[in-house]
Amino acid sequence: MNQLISKRALSIVLCMCFLILSGCGQTKPVDTLTQEDGSTSSTTQSTTESTTETTVTTTSTTTTTTKTEPTTEPETQESESEASTKKTETSNGPKLIALTFDDGPHSAVTSRILDTLEKHGAKATFFIVGNRVDSCKNVVKRVHNIGCEIGSHTWSHKNLSKLTVSQMQEEMKKSADAISAVTGVPVKIMRPPEGGYNDTVKKNIQYPMIMWSVDSNDWKYRDAKKDYDAVMNTVFDGAIILMHDLYPATAEAVEKLIPDLMAKGYKFVTVSELMEARGYTLQNGKTYSQARPK
Repeated sequence: MNQLISKRALSIVLCMCFLILSGCGQTKPVDTLTQEDGSTSSTTQSTTESTTETTVTTTSTTTTTTKTEPTTEPETQESESEASTKKTETSNGPKLIALTFDDGPHSAVTSRILDTLEKHGAKATFFIVGNRVDSCKNVVKRVHNIGCEIGSHTWSHKNLSKLTVSQMQEEMKKSADAISAVTGVPVKIMRPPEGGYNDTVKKNIQYPMIMWSVDSNDWKYRDAKKDYDAVMNTVFDGAIILMHDLYPATAEAVEKLIPDLMAKGYKFVTVSELMEARGYTLQNGKTYSQARPK
């Protein structure tokens, strides 16, 4: 009996040992699986990061392309605007401008300007200083005979706003008399020297006062290219352009200005013609500097 019990106990012990040994053998595969899972996860993460980098690069390229697209749009819009402006100007009839000259006449310079005007069938207005008429009678006659307009620039080019009433009236009378004696027609307009006037001048000068809206600054530049650019960059339909027929550079600039402006659709008329065409009635003591289309 005791031997039987001992055999059973031994069998139980052996089974328990076998079970223990079997459990120890299963531990290592579990550890190995855990390590393989970690390696797989790391590989997947690396692939994901690489994919993300590729996506970012593609997005950056697309953004760069988008930035370049708008640069052509303003140019197109600007061109359409310019075309619209040109269409509006031409649809209102001829573009009229009045070219005016102060401080002359000057025998050589004024004659050269008249040559250009005649060549192109253009007209201009000359504001003449009265005390220069006697020495340039032939030039004054020619200005009148080719259909240009003559206005007074006073007798001795004094700033009227600095004179007494009697002095300014004498300046105007002597100048008008000298001009009319040569042309045979009365003076109808004037330009105050230096553009100087005040309320006293306006009340006592019995002429419309013609100012300007485009200044060539030729008296300052005395350079044909600068004179030309100053006018071309600021001219408009209805402009009254200020120049001086004393400087050879001005005559040279006019030789290029007239045909180039005509090519742009401008017509050269006298101040009085410009005002009449635009519906202005000139009044004594009033100032006029432009006549844009109404």
